[in-house]
Amino acid sequence: MSTVTYPSETFPGFPEISMDCPEGWVPHPVPAAQLAIVQQRPDGEFRPNVVVVMQRLSGDQTIEEVIQQAVERLEATPGYEEVGRIRTTLAGAPAARIEGAWSTEETGTVAQALRIAVIEHDGVRDVVEVTGTCAGSQATEVWQAVRAIQDSIELVAR
Repeated sequence: MSTVTYPSETFPGFPEISMDCPEGWVPHPVPAAQLAIVQQRPDGEFRPNVVVVMQRLSGDQTIEEVIQQAVERLEATPGYEEVGRIRTTLAGAPAARIEGAWSTEETGTVAQALRIAVIEHDGVRDVVEVTGTCAGSQATEVWQAVRAIQDSIELVAR
């Protein structure tokens, strides 16, 4: 019998990740996320947040397919409207930024900025999604901070 381990040469770990946490924002564990921060707000207010999720890709998936799948998830949200999409970078890797909004009775308008990239390292490819979310009424105040946090992402393959 042999032992299989993670991370290992056969099963590399995800890259190390860091991002700025501005004053007034705090780390906040989120299930299935590798990293997340929220802006401190009074109880009952929507807390703007930035969440990082990484997933391993199969060998044949392209960045275009990954972006299309992300767009399809967003468009499945009732009332979602995309307000902008550009090619950009994330930690120096080619990426897409997709921004949009939708409304719910519970929270009103929700604005979201997704930055998504495929990172190749150690013979594998990982999708890195950095999602910033705030209430629509907060966007004027926090949108620049959300984008700056996304811009601050640094990845280091182990």
